[in-house]
Amino acid sequence: MAATTTKEAAPLDDVMLAMDIVDTLRHRELVVERELASDERRADLVARLKSLYAAQGIEVPDRVIEQGVDALEQNRFAYSPAKPGFGTSLARLYVSRARWGKPLLGVLGLAAAVFAAWQLLVVQ
Repeated sequence: MAATTTKEAAPLDDVMLAMDIVDTLRHRELVVERELASDERRADLVARLKSLYAAQGIEVPDRVIEQGVDALEQNRFAYSPAKPGFGTSLARLYVSRARWGKPLLGVLGLAAAVFAAWQLLVVQ
């Protein structure tokens, strides 16, 4: 009975391996096609931007449009979150101070009042 299970599992493993290889090759092909089409996409984007500005009656020099497309390709205006670290943790703590600051100030004030009362009433 165990030999039957092993024979049935082997074709499934082969199918899964073949699917993985096909997916990898397909992904590589898509990346290559995307890179080859990037010049066409760039030219199309420049043409669309020119027509949009022309339709609005705004005259924009070609070099400005080219600089904008270059900035877009460099992801200059894309948000990338801060990497986790000590500085980031301190910044998050500082930003959230409104949530924890008042209760902490109240606890410290109460502790100071208790200490002052102890000093005045018991020690002196």
